[in-house]
Amino acid sequence: MDLSALDTSELANLGAILELRDPAGNPVLQDDGSPVTLTLLGEDSEVVTKVNNHNANQYLRGASGSGQTVTVEMSRTNEINKFAAATTGWSGVVVDGEALKFSVEAAKALYRRFPWIRDQVRVFVGDRANFTKASRKS
Repeated sequence: MDLSALDTSELANLGAILELRDPAGNPVLQDDGSPVTLTLLGEDSEVVTKVNNHNANQYLRGASGSGQTVTVEMSRTNEINKFAAATTGWSGVVVDGEALKFSVEAAKALYRRFPWIRDQVRVFVGDRANFTKASRKS
């Protein structure tokens, strides 16, 4: 087998669609019955790699005695920033009765407020199977 067929970088840079599920595992649906979706870049995308490198460098600088202590809160903020950077759009996201227009800042707020969405994004972005040619066939 030619391993280039399993290169996830290209599709990770293009993104894939996550259909949200509620905390009980049920699909989250829009009023018209279509799924609420997030479009996400993969772990191997240039954007996510850059954020991961930044976060790792921040941690290593702290560990090497620069005086900056890496806290759990900082780690959570870094993760939220990473997921917001990995989000390129969405469909059907409604919060407090209002359709939420996509922006990186809105994504950060969404992931801060709803940890169950953040959990799904974490799993989806990190699952390379979502960014393979096989995942695109239907």
